[in-house]
Amino acid sequence: MKRFHFVAGLLVAACLGLQAQTIDMHAHIPFNFQVSQRTFPAGDYAFHHSAGVLVVREEAGDHMANISFTVSMSRLKPASEGEVKFNRYGDYYFLEQLWTPGSQEGQGVLKSAREKEIAIRSGQQPAVVAILVK
Repeated sequence: MKRFHFVAGLLVAACLGLQAQTIDMHAHIPFNFQVSQRTFPAGDYAFHHSAGVLVVREEAGDHMANISFTVSMSRLKPASEGEVKFNRYGDYYFLEQLWTPGSQEGQGVLKSAREKEIAIRSGQQPAVVAILVK
């Protein structure tokens, strides 16, 4: 019986490990941007994603947001550099995607109510702005 519990525990741990993609990146963002309902000033940021939760933290430590709703994404070829992508509507920037360096895997951020409102008001498709991360 102990052997069964041990094997079952290993199987569960292996399955959880396969699903969990961890992203740890640092980037300088040269413009103010929004994540969910919060506005962040230009500056240096750490992005951490694990188990469906995205944490965006200003390196100075003043601003932080947790986002629990992300969507797994993939692309055909891995890029040598990671990317932090934003949707831009005029002077408004919204965090859209994070792509891991050297991987085909990434995470997409769901559009907030504020982004949807600005998108409707602008009447245009957003410009995509990518910040490369090593």
